[in-house]
Amino acid sequence: MIIPETFRSRKLLAAARMTELLAPLLRWVARARNGPSTPPQSWRKGLLLGANHIGDILYRTSSLQQLAEGFPECRWDILAPEPAAQVLEGNPAIRHIHRFDLPTSPKSADFARLQAENYDVAICYDSGSYTKPLLTALKLGIPNRVGYSHKGWSGLVTHPMTIRYPQPFPSYFRDLVSELTGQAPDWELRPKVLLTPSDEAEAEAYFQTIHPDSSIPLVACFVTTRQPTGVWPIEKFRETLELLHSSAPVHIILCGAPGDVAQLNDLQFSLSFPTTVNAGRLGLRSLVAFLRKCRAVLSTDSGPRHLANAAGVPVVYFRNLRSAKIETGNYLTTEYDLAPDTEFIFPPAQSSYFMQTSAKQVHDLILEFLS
Repeated sequence: MIIPETFRSRKLLAAARMTELLAPLLRWVARARNGPSTPPQSWRKGLLLGANHIGDILYRTSSLQQLAEGFPECRWDILAPEPAAQVLEGNPAIRHIHRFDLPTSPKSADFARLQAENYDVAICYDSGSYTKPLLTALKLGIPNRVGYSHKGWSGLVTHPMTIRYPQPFPSYFRDLVSELTGQAPDWELRPKVLLTPSDEAEAEAYFQTIHPDSSIPLVACFVTTRQPTGVWPIEKFRETLELLHSSAPVHIILCGAPGDVAQLNDLQFSLSFPTTVNAGRLGLRSLVAFLRKCRAVLSTDSGPRHLANAAGVPVVYFRNLRSAKIETGNYLTTEYDLAPDTEFIFPPAQSSYFMQTSAKQVHDLILEFLS
């Protein structure tokens, strides 16, 4: 059933309703092409398809164990390019990580690799833009396609999932796994990253290099994001860090990817006190181990927010204002959203809303974690 409130425009809603008029034909074409669907008990080889940035993958890690337990005879693979693939390494619920994006062409080598696997089922786990994963699963010849239909295209789904809208994003996948396996959806949503002794050792070595005085608390700060909009201004981050330095002994680590080094260096240079720049010095799993040593994390609403959640450290962040507040907001008790209390704000107007959150508000909250 289509849920109108999940659409941003009338045109998209009308297009979704059109796909439902075509659902019987799509269902017939899909069955003729890929064969009939089969009961979940018969599945032996499955593929997880969907959004695959760091945060998107981490959202799903809290429920992978339950998925594996619900299908003890089925082995699960997943599509996750670098660097997101790193957070899945060593996860016993995953047989193989395909380290590339969703193939755009049936003639590509990546498409051929997936097709050669002869998957029984594809779980198209996106709750929003699920059309491309569904079409890819159909083109791959996968007979069972688990997914949603509240935005149309139900004719491509063989095992439709119920969606309770709105919820925090990781809750959707927990519900999907619950519905598929019959387990109560009551497990914690904290992301799971399995750390190795090597990850721990790398984090410890870096910690000793930059922070010989363990009596001074560490605060990791991530000011960059792959998203071009929806970010608290860099000037506000700088003001917050200055306030923290003036209020208590603290060691600030400016963190980011290798490509962020110039921006982080500029921020470091603009501050009146010494800081450390960590631009890709650690892999994602080692970074999780390092974040466990921090008293708090200050972050944009990006992958590092969810890495901090995996580490179990308090994280102060500013959610994306373009989406529903409940979807992009807190899903754990250890995270603190300081974005304005609004939602569905498009990029041109976001900067004025973000100015409503003062540096002192952020400073006061982080200071609680330093005592």
